[in-house]
Amino acid sequence: MQEITKTGRIVVVIALLIIAGLLSATAVSLMQGSATSDRDELETWTPGDKQHFVEVRKPDHIPMVDSGKKDKDGNPVMVRCNNCHDTQKTNMLTENAKDLKNFHQHMSFQHQSLKCVSCHNPDDHESLRLADSSTISFVNVIELCAQCHGPQYRDFKNGSHGGMTGYWDLSRGGRKRNNCVDCHDPHHPAYPKVMPVFPPKSRVGTTGTSKH
Repeated sequence: MQEITKTGRIVVVIALLIIAGLLSATAVSLMQGSATSDRDELETWTPGDKQHFVEVRKPDHIPMVDSGKKDKDGNPVMVRCNNCHDTQKTNMLTENAKDLKNFHQHMSFQHQSLKCVSCHNPDDHESLRLADSSTISFVNVIELCAQCHGPQYRDFKNGSHGGMTGYWDLSRGGRKRNNCVDCHDPHHPAYPKVMPVFPPKSRVGTTGTSKH
């Protein structure tokens, strides 16, 4: 009788060990499943390998100016800035086209009280100068504009300023965005008031002349 009781105890211990092992394996499996589920859910809305690329348009690396002349094919002859500025001393006080004698006389310049060298690097007119006197290339013009136009830059980063083509949902396709000087003349950035050439006469889905 005592031998049977001892055997029964051994069986119970083994059974408990098996049950504990099964419970432990189940818990690990659930934890791994939960982690995988969270990771899969995260990848559905955060940028990852499956997201398409967002391209921000950039101006040419070397700025060019239209000389007003045409080549033999009728294309405008473009001139590099340093073609002239390398041989001329920069007037640090120039702030409008009226002060110019040889070039840019017809430029519209209305950008608050800024002078030319507020943005252009006087030591290299094919680069730009930030407020802290560091220089950047024309390609990074957004960085220059963002110094003063903070609210617009904030809205640009959030997608509500600057315009774009492509997809909001980057899982469906890519997106191309404008830079500041794609839309704004850097020397006269405010948009002029204009009337559309042919204003709309009817609402979408209707025909005939609108009564409004």
